[in-house]
Amino acid sequence: MNDTDLESKYTSEVHGVAFYVYYYGMFIIITCVNIPGNILVIRTVIKNPHLRQPCNLYIVSLAVTDLLVGIVYPVYNIAHLEHVPEVSRPLGRWSVCRFLVTEVLALGIICSYHLVAITVTRYVAIVYPLRYHLYITTKSTKYTIFTIWALSQCVCIIMYTFYNREEYIEGRVVCRYELIFSVTHVIIFLIIQLFLPLLIMLTLYIRIVKIARSQAKIIALQERVLGNRSLNSSNNFIRQELKSTVMVSVLLGFYIMAWTPLTIYFFYQITCATNCYDSSFIRATCRILLFMNSAVNVFIYAGRLPEFRKSIRLDITKLHKILCSCGQKF
Repeated sequence: MNDTDLESKYTSEVHGVAFYVYYYGMFIIITCVNIPGNILVIRTVIKNPHLRQPCNLYIVSLAVTDLLVGIVYPVYNIAHLEHVPEVSRPLGRWSVCRFLVTEVLALGIICSYHLVAITVTRYVAIVYPLRYHLYITTKSTKYTIFTIWALSQCVCIIMYTFYNREEYIEGRVVCRYELIFSVTHVIIFLIIQLFLPLLIMLTLYIRIVKIARSQAKIIALQERVLGNRSLNSSNNFIRQELKSTVMVSVLLGFYIMAWTPLTIYFFYQITCATNCYDSSFIRATCRILLFMNSAVNVFIYAGRLPEFRKSIRLDITKLHKILCSCGQKF
């Protein structure tokens, strides 16, 4: 792709003050929530032994992924500012851009398959509650997490081996995924990162919802007939797993909401031939929604799981006391 092709495909748009305030402002706000929030989630699980359960290990790994997204994704988006060549050209160099795009894509795949793994744990917990502790162990969970991280990095690195670097305009093209790869790359990426995980998760959730409803009705019936005396350890376990399943459902819902606009944008930009309408505000909004997903997850953990709420509340209280004591000293 040469300069003429790029200029004919994308109409240049002069960014005004409103765009930069919106673009930078939203990223700064989300970053200020993302980084401390995910650090708090990671610290909460690490310091509380009773939270180091297999499903929570996935949550910690997902929080690490979101934390890295909060660092890498803003830098990748700064590289899009083609009207600020002092910033876009250094970040647009092939070596730098390759690293940024590889990590952005890898972190997206890692996030997707963490949700798949968490969905599988919910499926086993609801469908096979008596075998849950046999199938879902700390060892198998750590092995799965390692496999997800390793394979995701490998897939994204391999994608670059099918790209002809000679087509990349060194120092001229801003580091934007849609300006680098072809339709084939985008389709492969979306199948691996979005459509296949969603197919697996939705298939499992159809089964989970059916069984969860029947189990919830049985528990409710026992409570009405016999009172709380009927709630044995098995029923209590199922009740907790149902709550965790609701949390994962919310995670999945926000994930779909975050990725749908960007997926539509990708297909439009890649398949468009010439003189494509490329609104900076639309492009920025799609990226902001995707970035927001990494910060929203923090509130989902804290909002849906009581043990997370309690532990995070204690951490915030301790931090407030420390800050107040430091302020009094000065």
